[in-house]
Formats: sequence, structure tokens, C-alpha cells
Amino acid sequence: MHNIISSPELNRPGLAFAGFLEVFSYDRIQILGVTEFSYLNSLSVDERKRRLENIFQYEIPCFIVTSGQHIPSEFLELCNDHHIPMLHTEMPTSRFSGLLSHYLERKFAPSCTVHGTLLDVFGIGVLIVGKAGVGKSESALELIERGHRLVADDVVVLRRLDKNLLVGGSSELLKHHMEIRGIGIINVEDLFGVGSVREEKKVSLIIRLKRWDDKEEYERLGIDQNYCNIFDVKIPEYTIPVEPGRNLSILIQVAALYQRLKETGRSPAEKFNKKLIEVIREKTPQEALESLRFSDDEPTPEPTQQKKNPS
Repeated sequence: MHNIISSPELNRPGLAFAGFLEVFSYDRIQILGVTEFSYLNSLSVDERKRRLENIFQYEIPCFIVTSGQHIPSEFLELCNDHHIPMLHTEMPTSRFSGLLSHYLERKFAPSCTVHGTLLDVFGIGVLIVGKAGVGKSESALELIERGHRLVADDVVVLRRLDKNLLVGGSSELLKHHMEIRGIGIINVEDLFGVGSVREEKKVSLIIRLKRWDDKEEYERLGIDQNYCNIFDVKIPEYTIPVEPGRNLSILIQVAALYQRLKETGRSPAEKFNKKLIEVIREKTPQEALESLRFSDDEPTPEPTQQKKNPS
């Protein structure tokens, strides 16, 4: 069986019809539009059949005829003899080729699945990952309740559509559904409305939830940026420690806004660091410490015991 589409590229076989077969991309879908059929119709029946027979020596996946062009009978006979599908559409060639290329690029894009939750938070695609039971779905549910949108939960399908473009979506089976421990499977679209979900989103940020460990050092300044490499696409990553009392949804919102700010070329951490360096260079250590104190800061007096006045 040779009718296998193995490439997202399309080919228009005008030169092949003219007899130039040295660089014929026969393994691609062959698009036939007005130009190709105008040339074929200009040939005699015998010459047209000879040219077509040369084409059918190759293992072609299929032909697609656009713009509602009439297909010559000898062309259809050769397709039947060689078991090559002939498809037909009324759409113009350029528009149909663009739509088909877009579809094939997504189907042939490198893909993988990860365990996590993907949301659209303030226009930033945030992928929340972590071990089972750490609070991914619960945090996502609170973000949805705050007006953000769910893309995928539990199983996130990632596709690299371009050199620096990683897009995430959901499988057809799990689309718009979430698993909430203690409650079960819920349909987010039914509960929160159609505005609470979307089909796919560019992944711009990864939030890794980890249970709090007193022995581990966590980022305090935000100067050094960590990245996660997926299909050679570098995605900024933040690790947020989880412990009782921490509002994870607020922290994820802040991380999304912070990343959105950094994408505009502004980094509060770097700005603060430069300001601190300037202060240290211009002043003595004691003066530098004094300049970093807020104007309304007052030294806290040591607690003392109050003596009761004798009555």
C-alpha cells in the first residue's frame, strides 16, 4: 500500500506534466488547479495520455483537484488502474492549499504528552506540572473560577509548530474535563460556561509545584531564570514550593503577570539589582543599609513588662 501521506508539503505537478521529472516530488499530495488543467486540455488526447502515464510510474499518495475543474476520463481511468485516490473540491487552489498546509503542519508536528494542567492566565499559556496530589487541578480550578481559561487537564498534548513555538492542547476524550479528587470528573464548560475553556494555547511559562522542603533553596530574587527544554524550545520555568496556607492560584497569577512583563523587556529583579549595585558603589556600607530602609521604618522597641501602678 503506497497511498501513505508522509510529508506535510504539497506539490503542483505542472513541470511533471510538461515532461520534466528529474525533481518530481511524487511522495507529496499533488494539487491540480486551473493552470495544470489548462495545460493538459491544450494537448491532444493521445499526448495527454502519454504524459499522464509517465506520471503514474511513481507512487503518488493522491491527487486533489481544486476550483471545480473537470477531470478528463483518461485521468480517472489511470487513477483507478493504479489505485490512486482522486479528490475534488470547489475551493480555489490558493485558499485550499493554505488550509490543507495548516492542517498537515499540525498533524506532522513533533508531539508529546505531559502530565499537568495547561491554562490561559492573563493571555499567558501556563503549564502547571508536579507530582500527583500536589494541587495542580485544585489550583487550576480556582484560576478558572477567577476568570481564566482551561486548555487541558491531566494529559496535555504538546506540539512544536515552529522553531520557537510550542502549542498545547487536550486530547479529544478529555477535552474540557478535569479530575477533582474527592468529587470526580467535571466538565468545566458546562459548569463555568464556554468562556472558561479554549482549544489550544502557546506555552509561555511552566510552573512546577513541589512540596516544601526546608533543606532546599528556593529562588528569592528572580535574577537567574530557569528554563525547561521541550523539543529544543526553551520555556521559562518557576518552581513554587507548596505548603499549607500558601495561595497557589495567586502565586500563579503573579508569575504569569511577571512573565508577561519580562516579555516586554522589563525585569523588576534586574532593575532592583542594578539600583542596589549603584547604591553600594556610591556609599559606604552603613550608608547603603540606611538608604535601603523605608522612610516610615522605625526601630521596633524590645518588649518590656508593664508594671502595675500601686492603687
